[in-house]
Amino acid sequence: MGLRQEQLGGHMAAAVTGLDLNDQLDEPTQATLIEALHTNLVLCIRGQSLAPVPFRNAMARFGTPMLRKQLAQTTECAEVNIISSEDRDELGDGRKLVNGASWHTDDSFMRAPCSLTMLYGVVVPSSGGDTQFINMYAAYDDLPAETRARIDKLKVVHKYESSRRTGRVAKRPKAEMAAMPEAIHPLVRTHPETGRKALYLNPNRMEQVAGLDRVESDKLLDALIAHAIQPKYQYRHVWQQGDVVIWDNRCTMHKANADYPAGERRLMHRVIVAGTEPF
Repeated sequence: MGLRQEQLGGHMAAAVTGLDLNDQLDEPTQATLIEALHTNLVLCIRGQSLAPVPFRNAMARFGTPMLRKQLAQTTECAEVNIISSEDRDELGDGRKLVNGASWHTDDSFMRAPCSLTMLYGVVVPSSGGDTQFINMYAAYDDLPAETRARIDKLKVVHKYESSRRTGRVAKRPKAEMAAMPEAIHPLVRTHPETGRKALYLNPNRMEQVAGLDRVESDKLLDALIAHAIQPKYQYRHVWQQGDVVIWDNRCTMHKANADYPAGERRLMHRVIVAGTEPF
């Protein structure tokens, strides 16, 4: 059939068709996918039908899959997490929990956050349940020169349970929390493969800018977040059954929307791949 590519958003996101990720891709095709991801930040591969192990194997072509116990795992493959409309805060209050409902970038509470996230639409509701993305390259590039000069060397403390968090986060066992100490990351990170600079924000995990008092830190972070989440930097992905969406956490933020009809399911499988400490 042959690979075909189309733009989805005006400044980010592309879709490709004509691939079956159950098959072994040749090197030129894989290189085309990686280039499309680097260019568009968000890449959707349409029309897939993947069991957990083949999904993990397909995503391993983009990097090393990682275990993450913060989300449920499939019985067939521990590297494949489950994100479901039925998720609950099992160790907390037991209420339903919408994972990723606030703007964030995955794993920033880790000292070496994941680089990419892959989400596969196993069950997609008839409407709603979209995922929104932000182009953090563009958000950085549009800042005034004096602001960029001010923030280029600043670092931020990130925590799993930040006092600034904008949404609920699932409670985790004490032993697991002890293995997730504070992480300090640059406010502006340089992408290791493209060489471009991007704002590195996570409203749900950032605690404080290192070296600034709390009032000044909050003022700066609030201003940068308000700037970054402007609609002109956003792309909203409307899911189709069988979509595999891959995004680059080093230059995007994203959030999930739980606005699908009552009684309908939304079931996603997720794989993340290893990253390095930001610089």
